[in-house]
Amino acid sequence: MEHIKWDGESHIPELLEALLYFIDDDDIEPAMRMSYGDYGNYLKEKHSNGGCGYSKFHIYGTATQIKVELRELGISYEITWNKAAKLLHKHLHERNER
Repeated sequence: MEHIKWDGESHIPELLEALLYFIDDDDIEPAMRMSYGDYGNYLKEKHSNGGCGYSKFHIYGTATQIKVELRELGISYEITWNKAAKLLHKHLHERNER
């Protein structure tokens, strides 16, 4: 499996699906009231050393980043907590506006 740093553009729907699976329901409300930078710190404090997954992906948090293995694509991305938070933050705010 190829391991690469996320470029901020590739495989957004797949990564977003994995990130949404990774966070808890009680992580959504803080995203609505925090900046994405603060939300990244919040997620890091809560989910570093955590992990989950199923046949499509595996995701786990470390002290500095999140690693997402997209098994069907054969790619493993390394994403900083702030980049993951920015992606989630944007999606949750857009979903709330609908």
